[in-house]
Amino acid sequence: MDSLLKRIIKEITRPYHQLSVITNPDGFLCREDTINAFATQANISILCLSQLELRIWFETMFRNSENQTFVVILEDTSRLIADIRLVAFVTEFKTRDMLLTYNQQAIDLNKMNYQMLAHLFETKSVAILDRDATNKAVGVAESLFGADGDDISVIRANLTQVVTDWHNPQKTIEKISKQVAKAAKQGKYSEIEAEIEFLNLSFQRHIDDTYYQQLITAAGPRVVHKILPYIERTYGIGQKVALVVVDGLAYWQYLILKQFLSEQGINTQDNVCYAWMPSVTQLSRQAIFRGYTPERGYKQNPTNEEKLWKDFWYQRNFEEWHVKYFHEELPDIPASVERLAYVTMTMDDDMHSAHGIKQLYRATEDWAKGFVGTIQKMLNAGFDIILTADHGGVPSQSWGNLSSQEKAALYETGSRGLRHLIFNSQSTMQHFLESHQDVINDWLVHGDSIVWRNNKCFGNDNCITHGGSHMLELLVPLVTIKR
Repeated sequence: MDSLLKRIIKEITRPYHQLSVITNPDGFLCREDTINAFATQANISILCLSQLELRIWFETMFRNSENQTFVVILEDTSRLIADIRLVAFVTEFKTRDMLLTYNQQAIDLNKMNYQMLAHLFETKSVAILDRDATNKAVGVAESLFGADGDDISVIRANLTQVVTDWHNPQKTIEKISKQVAKAAKQGKYSEIEAEIEFLNLSFQRHIDDTYYQQLITAAGPRVVHKILPYIERTYGIGQKVALVVVDGLAYWQYLILKQFLSEQGINTQDNVCYAWMPSVTQLSRQAIFRGYTPERGYKQNPTNEEKLWKDFWYQRNFEEWHVKYFHEELPDIPASVERLAYVTMTMDDDMHSAHGIKQLYRATEDWAKGFVGTIQKMLNAGFDIILTADHGGVPSQSWGNLSSQEKAALYETGSRGLRHLIFNSQSTMQHFLESHQDVINDWLVHGDSIVWRNNKCFGNDNCITHGGSHMLELLVPLVTIKR
């Protein structure tokens, strides 16, 4: 139970009274989120009634109830009927009394939800704050728990109400990602992990049924290796198009970027595609720039990536001056360029270095604010933009390290990550599976590779990472931004 609720209960109830009848002039106690807080945290029912409704409820419902505490909010207790007054604790409650150390002119209860008020109460100062300090405190509460940061109980409820339709993955992952972003902003992702994993279970069933049987071979850009063929079909010679690859950008992080783009009047056409599995840069980003199935022995670096990009377009009759590739830095773009590739590693670096998802949320905001300028620069140069990612990321919990013998059984290049393993033979992989029967259902096994389905990772530390088949790492944005 939060400290605000404890204080309010102390003010408006008494241990020896089952019923309290309260006047609350500011109406804060009758708000839905306040009523929900009382019900879920304290098992106290708040009823907002008229005099007549109270009379009927008292005679029909209250007299037959036992072991339940009720708080009735009444506009005027001066006309309370004697038999009700006899059994009820009667008082007045003013919500502002909870915030006496704040500047009262800066407090607008009409713009606050319960969680914002609870945060202000929890962090209140002993000294009286001036108006500027109060405005700053209110701003912090609003950033955490305002319209873009619902109470975590609301976020959990929203996730439980998501109806998954993985045949329309963009619509489904957007609903989920909006709630993930709100929880990440508050640093409370751990409190929605159960709901996320339940939704991910349905995604894993979808992957089993469709990924290798339908999605990989589909003509459209359902998986990242078909993005270049899609661009080739959509844009002819003489048309300018830029492929922007943001390494490690999960869909919930893209929604943050989208908000900053929208504020600058830049509209997007949103879609998603699937990363290559295992969802690691060496394979999935290679698949993007190869425009075909990735090769196992490929070495990931900007030089090889640039070669893949240019070779793809040279083979399709584009001249050298028509094709450019940039990594991190985006200089002035020559007017002759029609096929532009731009790659940034910032989000992937921030993901792997983040000590928690709240830190990653803030890093994403900082990056997105600046990245809007990069997008605008390409638009101003006459390019349509296809923005995507090679993989997302998932907050993962430690499963434990591999033994030295198990490590020796892995393929040499890119064979071992925190959420994937690639074996040097079927026999060594089968031996590994037989040695870990207790978690075999947590792995997706295909060919010579094993990836985590859930939120586990190899190693002894929790982290935010990628490589598996979780919905948060496998479904990535595929967004069109036009001039």
